[in-house]
Amino acid sequence: MQFKDMREYLAFLEEDGQLQRLDVPLRCGRDNRDLQALMRYLHNEKNIALILDNLEDYNTPDVPLIFNPFGTRERTGLTIGIRDPLEAKATHARILGDRASWHEPRLIDPAAAPCRDVIIREADVSLDKQIPHVWFGKEGPAYITNGVGISKDPETGKRNVGWYRTALLWNAYHPQGGSYPEGYDKNHMAVYAYWNPPMNQIGNHLFKASQQSKPLEVAFACSCDPAIHLAAATGLPYGEDEFAFAGGLRGAPVELVKCETVDLEVPATAEYVLEGELFFAEEATVGWHSNVAGYYDRFHTIPLMKINCITHRRNPMWHATIEMVPPFDHNYIGMLPVEGEVLSDLQQKIPEVQDIVVTPSMMYIVQLSVDGARKPHPEFGKYVLHAVWGAAGRWARTAKLVVVVGPDVDPYDLNSVEWAIMTRVQPVSDTLMNPAGQAFVDDPSAPITAAGFPAVSEQMGIDATIKVPERFTEYREVSQADPEDVARIAKLLRPILGE
Repeated sequence: MQFKDMREYLAFLEEDGQLQRLDVPLRCGRDNRDLQALMRYLHNEKNIALILDNLEDYNTPDVPLIFNPFGTRERTGLTIGIRDPLEAKATHARILGDRASWHEPRLIDPAAAPCRDVIIREADVSLDKQIPHVWFGKEGPAYITNGVGISKDPETGKRNVGWYRTALLWNAYHPQGGSYPEGYDKNHMAVYAYWNPPMNQIGNHLFKASQQSKPLEVAFACSCDPAIHLAAATGLPYGEDEFAFAGGLRGAPVELVKCETVDLEVPATAEYVLEGELFFAEEATVGWHSNVAGYYDRFHTIPLMKINCITHRRNPMWHATIEMVPPFDHNYIGMLPVEGEVLSDLQQKIPEVQDIVVTPSMMYIVQLSVDGARKPHPEFGKYVLHAVWGAAGRWARTAKLVVVVGPDVDPYDLNSVEWAIMTRVQPVSDTLMNPAGQAFVDDPSAPITAAGFPAVSEQMGIDATIKVPERFTEYREVSQADPEDVARIAKLLRPILGE
């Protein structure tokens, strides 16, 4: 199964009973709390996707709002047509490690590209009227959360495609009481491009462009085929093309079209495309921003992008979301590529790695297929901990807490993981401490740089494997009911207990 665009994916969810259309009036303007509360309700009570058609204080009332489309592990797997989350993760990891399975993107005629149905030239660009603005909770600006950023390395010409957040300036609070330059709310937005340290490739491209004394050409494609979003959230090795990887995930080449004003190509079926230039020396301070760790960032100082052109589909749709105390909408589509990229890397080097689970709060749990005396060598768990921090991709190096467990521990059940820690770990002997790891950019506990985000963080690894032969020659047998016995008793009691 493959989806040519976001609309086909949504139509599938609706037919599958996982999406409903909602015309209840909800507020989405600045200082509102409706949509943040709606996100919490969905993840506490009834986790379905929605299309919101009756938003108040909405600057583009004719544009339906897509809400919570990726809100479960199952829906995240369905972005590449696989319902079972474990199979989806294994498929992601396998394709990531097999370049022969990728499909190079295909360039099509602009006349055949739906994203070019409407073209708004530079002189007519007015973001306050042409791009939906949606606020959540106490956030200062409205954020574009559905934008896949495309840029090229100024030295090599290699493309990067990343799922990056941007901040719109119209009707935005300035977090430090200042103001934004007059007119910038019409044609500028701030981009979360990090280059020092280089936490994303668009930041690296921007720095290289600055060394050549020129801005970086950038395009943001919004609400694409969901396989593109999954690929864009994956940390590929530098210079690898996420569009080719997305082609592998979807089983067919991604169709691209040339931009109007910059030398870049974008997905032909995107709902919106914003083209322009990103400036290294021109920055804006934006905030508050609700982040994936569940806290508000008070400010970030990030580069500004001037918009030269907007194109969009006829009758476009828009996806907006919030990061908050997990879980939330794109929690899972963010975790699956992290799991996949670490799993792919480790399994190529350590065949005993069976699974990787990243929790909604970004704790990494590595499950081995062996334990105790069957481990390849003593202290094998610690070897795996070091391998995680040294794994390829963008995320593993920022893993603040990593736990390694054996095959009898369910990495998806935190009670099971806690049991392993409490019964197989000595706190001094079985932990590793790294005082100078790379920080997860949204960790509020790490020291903050002048730009408003952390760069360095302490890290801890817990080896929760059985300490044979490290400490013992044998280990006590686990006391646990056999699953077949549990199923037999359940069948016996079901008529009595009325289940």
